[in-house]
Amino acid sequence: YRPPAQSTQLRIDMQVSVTGCETWQEVLALVARDGDLFDFRNTSTAVHRVARYGQEESHLVREHPTFPRLLLLLRAKCKDLSARSLSDAAWGLAKLQCRDEVIFGRIAARALQIRADLDPQGLALTAWAFATIGRQDEELFGVLAAESRKRMKDFGPQNIANLIWATATLGFRCDPLHADVVAATLRCLDDFAAQNLAMVNWALTKLAYPAGDAWRSAYRQKMMQIKDYAPSELSMMAWALATRGDYDPELMAYIVRRSMELMRTFTGQHVATLVWAVATVSYKDDPCIDEFLSMALGAIIGRAHEFQPLNLALISWGLAKMSYQAEAAFQALVEAATVQIDAFVPQNLVQIMWACATCGYRNDPFLQGASRVAKRRFRDFSSQHLSNFVWACARLGYKDDPELMRCFCREANGKMHEGSPQHLSNIAWAVSQLGPENFPGCLDAIVAETARRLTDFDSPSMMMLSDSLFDAKYAEGRDEPLLRVLQSRVFDMGRELCSIFTAGLPPRRCLGSPAQISEYQQRVRGLGLVTFGYEHTHNLFTELSLAEGQRWDPAEASALPGWTRNARRSTCARRQDLSVGAERLQDEGSIFTSAFAAAAEDSSCDFIVTWLGHGKADAPTTGRASRVGDAECRAIMDAHGLITKACQEQGTTDVRGWMSLHTSGVPCLSCVGIAAQFKRCYPRVAFCFTFAPREHGWDNPVEVSAAPPGPRVAVVTPRAPSASEEAEGFSGMGRQPTYQQQRPPPSVSYPGDGANSGCQVSAVGRDGLGPGAYH
Repeated sequence: YRPPAQSTQLRIDMQVSVTGCETWQEVLALVARDGDLFDFRNTSTAVHRVARYGQEESHLVREHPTFPRLLLLLRAKCKDLSARSLSDAAWGLAKLQCRDEVIFGRIAARALQIRADLDPQGLALTAWAFATIGRQDEELFGVLAAESRKRMKDFGPQNIANLIWATATLGFRCDPLHADVVAATLRCLDDFAAQNLAMVNWALTKLAYPAGDAWRSAYRQKMMQIKDYAPSELSMMAWALATRGDYDPELMAYIVRRSMELMRTFTGQHVATLVWAVATVSYKDDPCIDEFLSMALGAIIGRAHEFQPLNLALISWGLAKMSYQAEAAFQALVEAATVQIDAFVPQNLVQIMWACATCGYRNDPFLQGASRVAKRRFRDFSSQHLSNFVWACARLGYKDDPELMRCFCREANGKMHEGSPQHLSNIAWAVSQLGPENFPGCLDAIVAETARRLTDFDSPSMMMLSDSLFDAKYAEGRDEPLLRVLQSRVFDMGRELCSIFTAGLPPRRCLGSPAQISEYQQRVRGLGLVTFGYEHTHNLFTELSLAEGQRWDPAEASALPGWTRNARRSTCARRQDLSVGAERLQDEGSIFTSAFAAAAEDSSCDFIVTWLGHGKADAPTTGRASRVGDAECRAIMDAHGLITKACQEQGTTDVRGWMSLHTSGVPCLSCVGIAAQFKRCYPRVAFCFTFAPREHGWDNPVEVSAAPPGPRVAVVTPRAPSASEEAEGFSGMGRQPTYQQQRPPPSVSYPGDGANSGCQVSAVGRDGLGPGAYH
């Protein structure tokens, strides 16, 4: 038996009844009463209207006793859906987060049948609906892409944005389609609102599609002309900029300024995305960042209890990455994390542990909660998670839970083969600090894995592993071939640096040939290090006669006006008493702070600076950062300039006296080279170079130019050496100094990736309900 076809008048009457409803409850009441009289148009309209009125309380809609009947009606009528009815039904179900497998399967099949009838809005809404519920369908998206290319000239900004958002959300990359999208967007750029344009840029970035310079320039110009933004649009702009690893000072400053205006309306996700983006790409002396962070702290401190675990983790990671000292913010973040500790996945748990350790913030209730969760979930930890978790425990001196260390040891010993050299050296350092007796068999497993993969170890990892094994007294009293190899490599690096900074020093820039300068710089870079570590640098200074005279009391130096506590900027205190002929150059205490300098400024320095690898400002739009801007270099070159001027005025080259420098962190090898060149130029000046262990380093040898698998590493505090340790240097085979090289932070769930996507778009239906909005 087949029921007779619905009359035209009945269909019209049912359509008028459905569209006349003003609430989703009225629509479902109509479905309960007259649903048997609906055809496919009436059914899809009912789905659309229920979603239109009920999207804000979709859980109540799905739990309503009549809603299953509406779904049954739609299932039965999918085979008859027209192009418009199909997209309306798909949009409505997606808005309600209704993931009915049968219906979406039938909608996909029907869309393939009527592909030629789908207009631009139908194509975009169908793609949007499938992406919103996370349903992968390669065949359907292939057809939607092909049909969209045929009609691209008819796509408006909203349809373009919805379509490319859907492909990016599902990871469906179709270069011909995306090339057409870029071209269509550029043709009608002036018609795009901020939301749609931000969405297109977000999607292109998410797909890692090379949009080209024309797109980048046009997008940048258009976005900087717009004055009114929603928080989600600003966070997407910042996310895309950071994910590309492309630091644009002007655009980032613009985003930050607009964000400060809207900070009161930012959600935890928006704050987290902005902080993450700024921490990922901003250089250490960016002036707009401090103002933004100061304002963001108010939102963080006041509303941390509202933030989700991912937001707490990203914000804490960002603050630690930027070395922004804000104990009140960390207190609020950690207290909020403690309340939600059982909801943390391993990655976010390790992130916030790493951040606390990097900033030296210890909160025992949080550590106890993190310990409890970790013991339960260690099996889900990756090698990097394990490495950074135990590093954080060691950094914070947390060894109050012996069971935690035993559980860690069991899990780590079984995953040593998965760890990178840096992970292995991190674990070795942590074990040496927390006590090898608490980690039975752990160092043996590290040594065995290192011996198997010794050629994979870079210089920093090898140095840290060697020092950690020595600190742990590993193999004491017995011959361990690997220890001999590691110690030999570290001593070789020390001897090479002594050679470079003595016999290998090039003449001053005006006197040296390009070949001499290049050879010197290549030798320094060839070691693969940015610094030589806390204790090793002390010994190196002794070898280079840079530790002569009386040391400057660190407390006195850091008490000078202008000494910054913000470790994103290195600070150097200088005092001197020099005689140049009859003239005395006295300085009772001056402060120099690091500042960004472009690579072009290298040639302005009379001494030779060395680029040690990619820096935070290294990007196509800004070029690489120069070490001329380092605080230590600025202090030394300022003294050199004063001396040069005095020598010319006095007509003498006889320079005597003393100079003391104290810096806020371990100086990089470029600045060590500058100090060595200064000493060679003025041998009668007693030079004393001291430094504090940098709590929160700002630069590192590992940088990225696109969305990385994990954020960049940060330098952390080494243990201070004893006087006897400092005296041994490289010439003897006594105690191997402890060196804590850069530690990697845990990998980050980047905003916009996975289930916690930072970009969710709300498409609009066909009845003109207003522009789409990000949530």
